[in-house]
Amino acid sequence: MSAITYAAIADHYKKLIADRVIQHGQPLPSVRKLAAEWNTTPTTAARALNALCAEGWARAIAGSGHEAAYRVHEETTLRVAIKGRRPRGEQLSPDDEQEILSAGWEERTGGLIADIFGIEAGTRTLVRRGRVTRGGKLIRASVSIYAPEFAEVVPEALIAEPCGTVALFEQRSGRRTEITADHWSVDVATAFDAEMFGLRPGDPLLVRTTVRHDGLGVIEYGRTMWPRGVVVAYEYTDVDPQ
Repeated sequence: MSAITYAAIADHYKKLIADRVIQHGQPLPSVRKLAAEWNTTPTTAARALNALCAEGWARAIAGSGHEAAYRVHEETTLRVAIKGRRPRGEQLSPDDEQEILSAGWEERTGGLIADIFGIEAGTRTLVRRGRVTRGGKLIRASVSIYAPEFAEVVPEALIAEPCGTVALFEQRSGRRTEITADHWSVDVATAFDAEMFGLRPGDPLLVRTTVRHDGLGVIEYGRTMWPRGVVVAYEYTDVDPQ
């Protein structure tokens, strides 16, 4: 077998979809056909298709494989590839207070989340909502969505208390995040955001959308929001190579 990686296969199809060589809604090769074309294993082929779904380049269609998902975006996307491990969870200051507002099952009627997880309409996903305050001021709110099978290995995730969810999922399931995609944008407040931050639906809000996947499927889909008046600052320290 060739040493081709699932990421190389996924990148190949991203370009074809982005360049409209493969049109939106056009069927993608099946796992078996993809494995044969690339002289690789069915597992590698399946991981490539799952990676495309996780990043929004494809959709899983129940009973009929996958199709391309090209979407025209009005915004400009600047992609920066970073080698290194993305920390699990959020960094908290000593005076930050974290609260899990709710944890439980929510049924999916289809749409983006169902596409990302490759699940059928009517399937339940595990959803956790939380917030962080500092000095009584709300500085961050978040929604994290997980595939239903993870609740079997981390039942405490269904309890509205902090539990280090992603790290526990990885530890107990044996599945480890290989790629984390963070997308930052100025988005509009949903009804949930508006209620949390005292805004009107449609008001601007800084949003980070995160997808963690291990090549076999999505581990977490998250949305984190910051209100006006909060600065998200990253500081880098250069380290001389050894």
